[in-house]
Amino acid sequence: MADSSRVSKLRKLWSRATTRLPHPDGIGDRAEMVLFGLAISTVVVTGYLQGRLRLVLPIPAVFGGDAVTVLQATTACLTLSGLFGLSTLVLLGQLGRSGETRLPTTGPSVTAVVPVYGDESVLHRSVVSLLQSEYRNLSVVIVAEPDDEASIRRGRTLARRDRVELLVNDRSPGTKAGAIDYAAAETTSDLLAVFDADERVDPRFVSRAVARIEDGPADIVQGRTIPEPEGFTGLAAYYESIVLGDLSQRLLTALTGFTVAASRTVVMRRVAFDAVDGYDPAMLTEDYAFAFDCYCSGVEVVEQFSFASTIEAAHTPVDWWGQRKRWMTGYAQVLHRLVGRGLRRLWAREGTHRDLLAPAICASSVFGNVFMLSLLPKAAVLVVHGQGRWLALPGFTLIGAALTLRVYDTAKGRLGSVGVGYLLLPAVLPLYSLAGIKAVLEYLFTWDGEWYSVSKGS
Repeated sequence: MADSSRVSKLRKLWSRATTRLPHPDGIGDRAEMVLFGLAISTVVVTGYLQGRLRLVLPIPAVFGGDAVTVLQATTACLTLSGLFGLSTLVLLGQLGRSGETRLPTTGPSVTAVVPVYGDESVLHRSVVSLLQSEYRNLSVVIVAEPDDEASIRRGRTLARRDRVELLVNDRSPGTKAGAIDYAAAETTSDLLAVFDADERVDPRFVSRAVARIEDGPADIVQGRTIPEPEGFTGLAAYYESIVLGDLSQRLLTALTGFTVAASRTVVMRRVAFDAVDGYDPAMLTEDYAFAFDCYCSGVEVVEQFSFASTIEAAHTPVDWWGQRKRWMTGYAQVLHRLVGRGLRRLWAREGTHRDLLAPAICASSVFGNVFMLSLLPKAAVLVVHGQGRWLALPGFTLIGAALTLRVYDTAKGRLGSVGVGYLLLPAVLPLYSLAGIKAVLEYLFTWDGEWYSVSKGS
């Protein structure tokens, strides 16, 4: 009886852990806003109180063997600067190693899948740039939704070109994941690639990705995408992508082996795609869920930083906010699933260390927003105590890293002049934190399964 009761409790725990939100009824928008205000206030007050704590740091004997008392806010500055400074060095090393190597023009067949929904005005960007690829054994499959007549018409026009085909996803419509899975089922190429409709793909990227896969041990090659820094919102998106995309994952990848495999600018072995059953249409951020499926299944993912694609950034602050909230809501959903799956595999003794690491890695993305927001009140502590000069250290580190990557992208001919947009970083990161915290609360209490879609221009 005791064993039966234990199993019953574990089954209930597993059921709760894997039950998919959303909550169609929710708690109400007003109540959620109150919770949002309380969460922000808690982070700010806690961050300020933490920042005021005084820590005694020992000094090594070689430097005198004494001790020094500093504010915790000071150590936060040192920690942030150290992490991003080291991440910048790692990234620069990777950029230096990702240069010109073998670029085949023929080899295994590649199907480039381009899902489209409401993006008919930008669809030519991806299709035309893919047709200009130096890799010749490449075909392009546009996947449209059955209710998107404008994209279907545009797709038919583009499909008049050689090596371009239009599919209408009437088998599993409604999601990007479903569109990709449908295209994979309808094609037979050795390799699959996925690109967004608004990407301008470097003509050398597919060649380099195929070489990485053929040379081994890569199963999936993930390329870099650069938001086009046009206008205030575009600049914010570009520099945010450097800090929270290019830099924030460097040390995590080095320590855990986790590498994001997204649903754009990616080339993969078909067997690797099949090994994880493709992308999951039930997940709001299908790419983030796919990345963890690959990680836990032992699929080898490598990054390719050279030959980056450019994509359209959000055009308005409303689009920027809505897009970030959608991403972070999806991250919370992925975390929810990873915790449940980890419990099941742990109980069945089927899991590996990656099943334990995966929820922790995902949680760092979800709750890292709290850390970023808590830095603001700690900065206030330093100003109040007359030690504001310490803020120059993380400021110069972040701005220096962003400026270095902007110079790199400009030198590669991807972007125009450098400008001074990197000065936006101190304002962008706290806003991203607010969007992340709001998204988690919505997922927990009011998310109804819908997601925000940004508008694309021509």
